[in-house]
Amino acid sequence: MSSRNRYDGLLRSLNRKHEASPCATDYASASRRAAHTDGTGRTSGTPRCCGFDKALVFFAAGLFVLFHVERVTCATEPGVSVEQSAFAIDSTKGLLAVRHSGKFLGARSCAASACHGGVDPDPRFPLSQRNEYVTWLDRDPHSRSHRTLDNELSQAILSRLARPADDDDDRARRLANCLGCHNPQPEPLRRSDTYFIRDGVSCEMCHGAAEQWIGPHVTAEWPRLKQSGEAITMGFIATEDRTVRAETCVACHVGSPGREVNHDLIAAGHPALKFELTAYYAMLPKHWRDTDERRGNPQLEVELWQAGQVACAKAAVELLKWRATRAADEDTDAIWPEFAEYDCYACHHDLVHPSWRQTSDAGSAPLGMAEWGSWYFNRMRQVSRSSLEPVETAMQSGFRPEPAAVIAACSSVRFAAPGIQDAVRVPKNWDDATQQYLALVAWEQAQRDAGKPNATRLTTSITNLRQQLAFPEGHDSPMRLFESGGASVTRDQVHQSLLELMRQIQQRGEN
Repeated sequence: MSSRNRYDGLLRSLNRKHEASPCATDYASASRRAAHTDGTGRTSGTPRCCGFDKALVFFAAGLFVLFHVERVTCATEPGVSVEQSAFAIDSTKGLLAVRHSGKFLGARSCAASACHGGVDPDPRFPLSQRNEYVTWLDRDPHSRSHRTLDNELSQAILSRLARPADDDDDRARRLANCLGCHNPQPEPLRRSDTYFIRDGVSCEMCHGAAEQWIGPHVTAEWPRLKQSGEAITMGFIATEDRTVRAETCVACHVGSPGREVNHDLIAAGHPALKFELTAYYAMLPKHWRDTDERRGNPQLEVELWQAGQVACAKAAVELLKWRATRAADEDTDAIWPEFAEYDCYACHHDLVHPSWRQTSDAGSAPLGMAEWGSWYFNRMRQVSRSSLEPVETAMQSGFRPEPAAVIAACSSVRFAAPGIQDAVRVPKNWDDATQQYLALVAWEQAQRDAGKPNATRLTTSITNLRQQLAFPEGHDSPMRLFESGGASVTRDQVHQSLLELMRQIQQRGEN
């Protein structure tokens, strides 16, 4: 079992039809040192990509955002005018519209061999590997994110979402939601002559428009400019900061106003976004000195986990507030209630009687009501319960929550960082069990980074728990998870596995 790559065994279960795409398989072969065929996560006869140990099914939901595209135009939305209109909508309303006003130079401005375009890492330079561009271009799925919108599944999704009365403006608005993450664009006036609109999620999408800082960043003054904050005034995004790093990711991988994966999109075929920072972070091909960063800060994994939990929760609340505001304003494109806000598997599961779902301790929602925020807020409720309760109450008050009440509740939410060592509890649902699992594995990774030796028994416990949470073959949901009888595991069994894993991690930490 790899010490870093422990994510993919369950991950691929949710990816259903996507794994046969060249982008997915190329990424799998490029980013894995070792293949694991442990039998978890295969679905619908689709070939499994080999597994990371920390894995969980749901991640493929968001990895869809990274993997599958070729051009931006699709069979169902062929016109250049539609695409250009979509670019314009994304430019004025998307993530890049609210950032620094400097121009975007494009990824090729970083590609010289003496800058970031070298073939191999250059150990002579402490701040740069000198091959960042090549790593991004060859191995990072972000460089191919724009291609996804031309694959067979994307065309099918757009076709399923189409309505008979749609015109080019309607199609452009729908496509703009996709482009906002798969190929985000600055406004035309902010594109330099070297900018290329097919770069996907390239350097400046994360590091900021480079016009004003590309010169200073190669001088001896650059460390001081970053330390003083002057670099930020030039448009540089300081991703060394864990919070900034997390917030940069969640804008797409959780969603933000104008760029969302709602229930209609999920029903049309897009995987649900269930993002957890440390899991995605481990799978990302590193174009920075990750080993050095961990050597200098063995608690990096814990800090990333905490920053990710808070950033995800904040983004989810802001997205909910935006959705509720559109509903309150009676926006014709608004969808309310938005079912993507709730526990997917509260509805998508086998009907069994008697069932653990029929007991009063199954979750925070009243019986018969799906739980709100089961993925992003289960851990946050432990430290921010009083702040989240009004939102929870408003969203679980009935099958059509009052938008005004949701907006008011969201406006007053404040979050504290959860503790990674918080006590394990009986999981309320699959989302809760999985988030507890990921917290424990992040904690265990931090111990490894601090030099604690690997333990075969601990590795076995991680593998067993991952297998308990894996989706059954041929399914993209937990199916009979926690139900007694059959091949499923009970909540008590999962709880005991979580407790055992936590005990072993604590024991290794004391040695």
